[in-house]
Amino acid sequence: MKFIIKQSSLLEGLYRLGGVVGEKQNFPILNCVLVKTEKDKLKFISTSLEITIITYLESSIEEEGIVAIPFKRFVSIVRELPKEEVIVEAYKDNLHIKSEKIEFRINCINPEEFPEVEENIEESLIKLSISDLLEMIKMTSFCVGREELSYVFSGILFEIFESKINLVATDGKRLSFIQRPLPSTQPPINNKIKFILPIKSVYEVQKIIKDKEEVFIFVKGNDIGFDVKDTILITKTIEGEFPDYSQYIPQPTQDILTLKRSEFLSSLKRAQILSIPEYQGVKLNIQKTQMSISKSTPQLGELKEVINVSYTGTPLEISFNPNYLIDVLKNIDDEDVKFEIYGSDKPAVLRKDDFIYLVLPIKM
Repeated sequence: MKFIIKQSSLLEGLYRLGGVVGEKQNFPILNCVLVKTEKDKLKFISTSLEITIITYLESSIEEEGIVAIPFKRFVSIVRELPKEEVIVEAYKDNLHIKSEKIEFRINCINPEEFPEVEENIEESLIKLSISDLLEMIKMTSFCVGREELSYVFSGILFEIFESKINLVATDGKRLSFIQRPLPSTQPPINNKIKFILPIKSVYEVQKIIKDKEEVFIFVKGNDIGFDVKDTILITKTIEGEFPDYSQYIPQPTQDILTLKRSEFLSSLKRAQILSIPEYQGVKLNIQKTQMSISKSTPQLGELKEVINVSYTGTPLEISFNPNYLIDVLKNIDDEDVKFEIYGSDKPAVLRKDDFIYLVLPIKM
């Protein structure tokens, strides 16, 4: 195999692959990227067995072939080369990398050891808006369960039906739901598509769709693919049944707490300074026109401050983990924020443009 390629193009392509390489330390071949010549393009494949990324790069192919290259060493070399043409040539178990007066030789692994991965794309592709998908991931990913509560909580639920797409995430203490329409050029989906995407896969999807124009998804058994023209990500889904989240979302109430997002966010960040695992809660004393925010931690100290609010319900005290409020407030842009309050032992709900965030109070 021999090809010539611009250093910047090669490095950009390698960066797309890096997130899934090297996770299986007991399998050296999975620390490699498989490179194939395919007509006038190079095909790069990396896999962790759970996630596979395939990307294509334009190149001048002088000799066809296939090679498995240790990824980290290869990307480290390419990163330090001049921004000029790079000549890469594979000979037996060696890879020669040349650029101007620089020449590297590194050992490779037999490409036949590389596992077979799913590369076929289903014909029934579903078009998604990249801006909508990025926003939906941003508004749900912070709710994904990081603790060993339930495996199905360690990803984001995707639901695609008719002309809409829903994303839902929960860790059992809070829940985030967002809905957006499918692009107008996408025909309605008559058979509901539903799957849970692992959070690791979600982060890799974010990386490959950023700065792209359009993305298509395809479903093949337990595999989900995201296709952005020159790069394809194929991932295993999480097996299991996501709970019926709709039963936990209460009907709207007239008891509305309205406040300034930036002011409340700053107050919560100050309260968070005094948080430790044993004392996480922040107490909110909600009155008609004011709300006091207090935090007390025996080992550290205490805080109390008052902000102006508008509240249409009966005054009450309610406590939350400040992190759960900070996470949602820092991801929305509106300055005026409305929380629906159902009682001191009931969840608070924020609704905004087909986005719903529900957070449970804590006992103090």
